[in-house]
Amino acid sequence: MSPSPRSHPLVGLACALLLVAGCASDMDETPVIPGDQPPTQTNCAVDQDCPDPAFFFCDTAVARCAPACRTREDCGAAQRGRYALPDCDESALGCQCDLNRCVPGVCADDADCREGRVCRDGACVARPSADAAASCEVTPDVVVGRPGLSLAFTVWARDSAGLPLVPGGGVTWRALAPAVTGEGSGTSATFVLAGPGVEREAVEARVGSVTCRARVTVLPAEVPAGGVRVLVVDELTGRPVPLATVAVSSVGGVVTASTVTGPEGAAWVPAVGTVGLSVFHADHGYLTLARHDATGSRDVRLALRRNPLDRTGGVRAAFNGWPVAGTSATALRLGLAGLSVPGLPSDLAPAALLGPEREVEIGLGNGRRRLSLPSGVAAWLAGGEPMEAIAPGVAGVCDMSPDGVLAPELAVRDGACGTRAGWALAGDLPLGALPLNALEPGADPLLLLAQLVPGSTRFTSTVRRDTQFSLAPTPGIATGEPDPADVEYPRAVSFAPGVRLAFPFAVRVPELPRYRGAYLDRAYVVATVAAPGRGLVPLGLGAATNVTPADPNTDKDARLPDAGLVLVRMAPAHGGLEGQPYRLLVSATSSASRDDASTPVATTTLVAELPGPEFDPEGARPVELRTAFLGIPEDARYNFDSAEYEGLEGRRFRADVDDRATLVRLVFTDRAGRRWTVLVDPEHAREGVRVPRPPGGLVDRTTWGDALGSRARLQVEVLAVGGPATRDGLGPARLAAADGPGLERVGDLTRAASVLDVGRPEVRWLFPELEGQPLVRGSAVRVRVTGFRMGSGGDAEGHVRLSLLGGSGCAGTVLLGDEDVSSGRGEVELQLPATCSGTGVTLVAELADEEGAPLRPPVTAVRGVEIP
Repeated sequence: MSPSPRSHPLVGLACALLLVAGCASDMDETPVIPGDQPPTQTNCAVDQDCPDPAFFFCDTAVARCAPACRTREDCGAAQRGRYALPDCDESALGCQCDLNRCVPGVCADDADCREGRVCRDGACVARPSADAAASCEVTPDVVVGRPGLSLAFTVWARDSAGLPLVPGGGVTWRALAPAVTGEGSGTSATFVLAGPGVEREAVEARVGSVTCRARVTVLPAEVPAGGVRVLVVDELTGRPVPLATVAVSSVGGVVTASTVTGPEGAAWVPAVGTVGLSVFHADHGYLTLARHDATGSRDVRLALRRNPLDRTGGVRAAFNGWPVAGTSATALRLGLAGLSVPGLPSDLAPAALLGPEREVEIGLGNGRRRLSLPSGVAAWLAGGEPMEAIAPGVAGVCDMSPDGVLAPELAVRDGACGTRAGWALAGDLPLGALPLNALEPGADPLLLLAQLVPGSTRFTSTVRRDTQFSLAPTPGIATGEPDPADVEYPRAVSFAPGVRLAFPFAVRVPELPRYRGAYLDRAYVVATVAAPGRGLVPLGLGAATNVTPADPNTDKDARLPDAGLVLVRMAPAHGGLEGQPYRLLVSATSSASRDDASTPVATTTLVAELPGPEFDPEGARPVELRTAFLGIPEDARYNFDSAEYEGLEGRRFRADVDDRATLVRLVFTDRAGRRWTVLVDPEHAREGVRVPRPPGGLVDRTTWGDALGSRARLQVEVLAVGGPATRDGLGPARLAAADGPGLERVGDLTRAASVLDVGRPEVRWLFPELEGQPLVRGSAVRVRVTGFRMGSGGDAEGHVRLSLLGGSGCAGTVLLGDEDVSSGRGEVELQLPATCSGTGVTLVAELADEEGAPLRPPVTAVRGVEIP
């Protein structure tokens, strides 16, 4: 009997292709094979080497006998008789039959355990006592608001060793000041802001004999007529943001009034009718609430996110503590690590999700193989020295622990530290399970990992709930060219093997939308747990492609009954996150942007509550999302010029967005990673809105920040926002209202998002490579164009325009080209006239519209050459 998938017969060829040899595989987590008569043979080459092929198979990935099964009952003593498995029969959770092998069970909820025991870290244990708590933390720990604002608080507890503690009871809450009302028990409670008062400790949580508190400031309820009170807070810490400029602009984008916030982060500014409300602060992203009704809503709360690249930091993920087996089988170990994501992932710098790309080496027996991987991904030979990964973090709150921080409140207000949940998914894969092109250049490591994890029982999840870190100024930020890849990460966090990804199940992906006439061709599913004050923590994943055929459904997985199903494998909440809600993130995207330099990245995502993980490897009870993806905002346009251009007024945005959307976010990013986010009601987005100019002395972040004033990066996000029990969607006006749910909760409340990362058009010189480089007469020169569709007609945007200045027989020459000679990399060649020569010849390459006129603002690259 050999019910488990066997090693691929081309494993030897795979070793040659991957240049990986001589490594050992471990992570053998199958139950212990009993040692009674007849003697046990654990090493094997074929099934017949095992004690009884009816009850064991030879797992050639590790060259060991493993208990075989077809159903869960096959793992019990009643079926196995003399080959009973103590790990299965003596455990309250028994064993599961997972991928035709018996593996120890993992609990997902207290209900899975016997009376008086609870589920912690996937195992049934005695109920922890609140008296074991040695410290605690309330989140949010600082609140500023107006009377009537209702807020949910959560408490995190730790034991004397600093490890997360989830007590089975003994947690109570109370109000300490008349500024709030409320009480409760359990790990969370809701309080309502009441009478006005200055900042003071007003909410207390007691865990056993330990207490921790939150500070509250309540503003006066009255707002003077004829204007709007704007409260500005830091999105991730709740602290007020003083000295922020608040500006009012007309519908036409003209600033009519401005003021500055005080110490409590509030300011009153004169405004009536329909206006734009904008907040500007050098250390934070700019924020504009477009076309706000200042007469009907006179009390507004705006949340700013710190500039993502001003400071950089996080932790090194150390994959240590893994056992080393003495087998000769060959396997590659993979690890994916990060820090939890607060708010919308699009608010992060791209490198903050999986880190910047890096070149790494993997041992090749007697040689080495270089690979390009995100810094959050580690790959190494099982049994060899583990590779570290980098987990970038986002500023937040901290205490005195990270890297010797002695003044934590000052560090919090400076954005110099943070606390997030560190996470890692790691395991090993036999080379026979790897596609032959797995580690070739251009392979997508995330897609590979997400497709392979559901088919393995050897992956685990590790969570470090209270991971603290410091952030330092990013190298190069002073010159506007930050380099996060040059950052030191002084603190290492261990991600030893944790809780097994014991729950495989299927998710039915809704019909995939089209982008530029083609169906999106990739779908990712990430299973997460939502941790208050920390963000989303990944616990598992799965992925599918949509290529055979390219239609509305993901390709059929041979392990599942239908097309459109994606197999996911996840761990239960653990590491101190037990009891927090699960969420599924289901995303569809296209690989076109990887193959075509002119194609923007288009992604659409659904967020769904997940009651809990289930063991359903055959997909008999798939998770149904019962909603459709939002369409991609393909026609979204913004005129970066101040004058009318291509049918749009200066600084005007418009987009025909999905009817189910409730909020549109227009996000500009300059070369220093600093942003300007404009919040727009979908109806107003269809009509068009004007983006105001910032008041004098403030940088305009709709520009790149270069001498030419060229375009910033542009991203258009279309969101459907609303609570789980809310039928009506939440638009910008309700989210920003002082008594509303708050813009800082947009990430928690978003149920669907469609994002078009337009990027920015660029042209760069490839040849000549150097300034002043000598060329022969009549040379062919080459530039690379990205973010711009070359050609004429259809969806094309225009050409490359090459102008020659100086020299003899050069001046006045203008050449146009739009043929990509590089199979999607956007490279264009143009032939210089043989009559052009001389010293000091200047080549000006710029992007032009279909008529050959330069774009506005200009997109230009200049190169000086010598042509003897």
